Amino acid sequence: MANTVIQLKFSTATATPTTLNVAEPAYSYTSNTLFIGSPAGTGSIAIGGKFYLDQQQDIYNTANAAFTAANTSSAANLAFNQANAAFITANSAGVYANGAFVAANAAQVTATSAGVYANGAFAAANTAQVTATSAGVYANGAFVAANTAQNSATAAFIRANNSISANAGGTITGSLVVTGNLTVQGNTTFVDTEILSVEDSLIKLANNNTSDALDIGFYGQYDSTGIKYAGLARNAATNNFFLFRDLTADPAGNTLASGSVTAANAATLIANVSAFSITIGNQNIQTYTDNAFNTANAAFAKANTQDAINLTQNNSITAAFSAANTAQITATSAGVYANGAFAAANTDFTGITITAADHGSASAVAAFKVEANGRISSANSTTIAISASAITSGTLGVARGGTGVGTFTNNGVLLGQGTSALTTASSSTEGHVLTINASGVPTFAHLQGGTF
Repeated sequence: MANTVIQLKFSTATATPTTLNVAEPAYSYTSNTLFIGSPAGTGSIAIGGKFYLDQQQDIYNTANAAFTAANTSSAANLAFNQANAAFITANSAGVYANGAFVAANAAQVTATSAGVYANGAFAAANTAQVTATSAGVYANGAFVAANTAQNSATAAFIRANNSISANAGGTITGSLVVTGNLTVQGNTTFVDTEILSVEDSLIKLANNNTSDALDIGFYGQYDSTGIKYAGLARNAATNNFFLFRDLTADPAGNTLASGSVTAANAATLIANVSAFSITIGNQNIQTYTDNAFNTANAAFAKANTQDAINLTQNNSITAAFSAANTAQITATSAGVYANGAFAAANTDFTGITITAADHGSASAVAAFKVEANGRISSANSTTIAISASAITSGTLGVARGGTGVGTFTNNGVLLGQGTSALTTASSSTEGHVLTINASGVPTFAHLQGGTF
């Protein structure tokens, strides 16, 4: 590849690259310097370039001129004289420096005296600090004592404020245990009672129901696709007790909601029942039972009379049975002839048994065998297998694993385009390699390091 071109990273505007990869080379035409990336890959190191070549040439020229001048005697004497004069000047400077040292030593003595005074002041300040700290301790103790007294006073105030007044009443926030009898005169409300124990054997409800305006009974709450209520209650102004269920309205007002007493809301009672009377659908069951008994008695008497009539009719029935039997024999013979004709029609294929099943799927087609008489003798599924050579038209899309195009550029490299058809990148220039441009697109070009 005689024409292969490999370019380094370069710049015509920046004197020094900010950072280079480890051992990455770069050249700046601004500073005429060759750089290489630092071992950590976080900076750059100057290693050569035209700048350094020019600098070395300048150093050589200067050194060569100095060497030539040194080789002349007049120049050497001049240099000696200059050096001697410099020594005299330096000696004078040493005298001045010694005087400055003496002055500095005197200043040191003065500073030491000042330090002694400062140390005394520090000791006094430290003593004051200790005194202040002790005062703080006493003050803190007094604050704690005052805070404790405040808490005690607050607790006493709360207890006094929450006490129960004999005239005005009050509230008990904690538990209350009464060992003797407790008599309450007035309305009472029990909240969150877990266990109810009653010694009375008869419980009196609705004590104030003097106008018979309230329903009387008991009920409970449960959750069945929502909050429901069930119980037993006597409807106000009636003598009917209703065993109910699935009420959605809470009868907290001591009355069942209007329209609650329906067959749909009637609960089931499982028990042995002994009743003076039973009414179903507003009908007395006793009446229906008596009527059924009388009807059965009449039917029995009528049946006894009918037996004599039936005996006469039985002879006619026997004759009819004989005629029917003859017809049955004739029908059986006809069935034999029909079966023979059916067998003759199926002489080409008999004894067929096919298991019921679904045939055909996304990857198979249903296959059936039809006999000469039109009957299906077998059924199964055949896997779909199409040879690639059988596809003679169209272009297979990318979504189905194809390329989406019918032709490609000679010597081109295929490039994916997402769900679109594939494209190619190609070049006929010697030395080109496949690179990525600034837009991230693969393209053929001579290899270079870019700019900085």
